[in-house]
Amino acid sequence: MALCSYSSKLAMDGYTIIDNTFLNEFLPQATGDDVKVYLYGLNLCSNPNIEDNNLDTICKVLSLTEDDVLEAFSYWQEMGLVQIVSTNPLEVRYLPARARSGSAKIRNKEKYTDFNEQIQSVINGRMITPTEFNEYYSLIETYHFEPEAVIMIARYCTQLKSSSIGYPYILAVARNFANEGLKTTEAVEQKFLEQEQNSAEIKRVLNALGLKREADIDERNLYLKWNNNFGFTNGTIVEVAKTLKKKGGFAKLDSLLSKYYEQKLFTLEEIAEFSEKRDEMFETAKVVSKNLGLYYQNLENVVDIYVADWTNKGYSVETLTFISMYCFKQSIRSLDGMNTVVQKFYKLGLISLESLEQYIMSIIKGDEQIKNILDKAGLIRSVSSYDRDYHKTWTNNWGFSDEQILMVAEISVGKSNPMSYINKVLATLNEKGIKTDAEIKKQLKNIASGVVETQNKQTFEQRKYTAEELNAVYDSLDDVEL
Repeated sequence: MALCSYSSKLAMDGYTIIDNTFLNEFLPQATGDDVKVYLYGLNLCSNPNIEDNNLDTICKVLSLTEDDVLEAFSYWQEMGLVQIVSTNPLEVRYLPARARSGSAKIRNKEKYTDFNEQIQSVINGRMITPTEFNEYYSLIETYHFEPEAVIMIARYCTQLKSSSIGYPYILAVARNFANEGLKTTEAVEQKFLEQEQNSAEIKRVLNALGLKREADIDERNLYLKWNNNFGFTNGTIVEVAKTLKKKGGFAKLDSLLSKYYEQKLFTLEEIAEFSEKRDEMFETAKVVSKNLGLYYQNLENVVDIYVADWTNKGYSVETLTFISMYCFKQSIRSLDGMNTVVQKFYKLGLISLESLEQYIMSIIKGDEQIKNILDKAGLIRSVSSYDRDYHKTWTNNWGFSDEQILMVAEISVGKSNPMSYINKVLATLNEKGIKTDAEIKKQLKNIASGVVETQNKQTFEQRKYTAEELNAVYDSLDDVEL
């Protein structure tokens, strides 16, 4: 007799702990009788020595036959949750509920009887295991496949591979079909007919790649993508494949055709021209990288990501060489940095070497003019980007000449921030529409004495701005590009 044991009352009034794994993964797919048998048996496990822990009791309590109980425990044994130690007398050992890979198993022998027979006749090179059957059931239930569609997929896979093909391949193909929304017998059949219609063309591609075998389903789908989605003709696909003979197969061919598609190259002539330019692009990539102080053992990414785009925008080798040297002098030492510069030049319409040189010369000339203004204002320093922004506003936007700006710079000497002071004065003149030299000289005398500043201050204080007017001013700033 055991040293310690539950009283019969404690056994009846206690608790039965159920693993969450059972609730989440196994219970949803089991029948009601299976669940009742499992849970009542789990309850009996808490007090294995009581008299009622036997087959007769469980049949009586659950109103089931002995065959029903035995069938239920057989199901749970197949699921890996129990072990039937003996059938006469019935002895069952409960095992830990462990999470299973994939979906919980489904059992409905009557529902899948015809399916089981048909798929076994298709996969006749080996016997299908209960685990494999359950994977097919799960596939049907999860993706809502018609069982006949799964059988059709299995038959097609065995024709391509062999009658002893492993089920993971069949499942993978079926899931691909499901992802395309092809789950009915009609849809699957139409897909296979579409693939078969191109068998001769696909065979030519295989030969061009130096492959002496049949194409698998994934490769047939790739061909349909190139032909139907990308719009390449079979002739183009075959000719491109010839350039890759025994160098990567379908995967490399897909990569190359995808690249041509992104570059909007569809005909053999366009691809040939691109290939010729590509050699030049590699040389450009080499020169540009060297000028930036960079080294790449493989320049393919440099060409694909940067040089191809620059070339498509119309930049020549000479122009890109010039820009890379310009970037180096500006301490821009990366391809991303140079790309930013190229994009800005392109936005300004500067593509040819001549236009770039003219633009840079105009900047240099502008800096010389700005330096004269700094000198006149008593500032001894180099020209900054802020100075250029000021000068651009004063000349391009407000229409003042450099001589007029120099007049204002003369009275800014000694101010705490001469350039800001010049901007303030020119803004006042622009608002008043004062643009002639004579008018500017007259106003500068008043500004120097503080008269205009006082008048402006009074005018602003006297004017009452509404909230709508101020909001309109704020909204207008959103349109200003920095």
